[in-house]
Amino acid sequence: MDLQQINIKIFASEDSQIVYTNFIKVFNRWMEEAEQDDYLNYADYSFTHAGPGVLLISKQANYSIDYSDLQHGFLYNQKHNIPGENQEKIRDSFIKALSLAEKLQSSSELEEQVRFDGNQTLFFINNRNIAANTDGSFELVREELRPTLELMYGNDDFVLSRAYEDPRKRFGIRVSSKNNNGNLSNLLGNLSA
Repeated sequence: MDLQQINIKIFASEDSQIVYTNFIKVFNRWMEEAEQDDYLNYADYSFTHAGPGVLLISKQANYSIDYSDLQHGFLYNQKHNIPGENQEKIRDSFIKALSLAEKLQSSSELEEQVRFDGNQTLFFINNRNIAANTDGSFELVREELRPTLELMYGNDDFVLSRAYEDPRKRFGIRVSSKNNNGNLSNLLGNLSA
């Protein structure tokens, strides 16, 4: 199985105050400050119930303040196929997602009202042709995902479960760690070591 279109959602802490207009300000600034024209535009879907919230569209990936399943979080959505071994792609995707979530939560426009909890994440394969939402996919992907999570958390004290049982939904794995510290900087440091 060649994992592609990897998506990672890092949940916002329960005490985070999500104000979509502040995220629009951040995304506008990111587009202005970009050295290349990688960022194409943003889209405001905050009016939709349990939807993508505010989306920043770029050439390689989309980033959003997602509200799917009535849980806010930062969603990293890799759009294109990338080369490499599955574990390498998973690790690189977590590094990108954690780095961007850390950059986002430290943005002055958010007024220190948003924190992302690295202990609670969703890992998706956004391509049903690659990974159908089945127990078989879960078994295969879990084994590819586990080494990155052990490195990231510094232990194997985490639980992996299917995000959805409904086969019509996209394949995903919910990751819950009992790690005392879901601090994004620490998790990034572990992955970069």
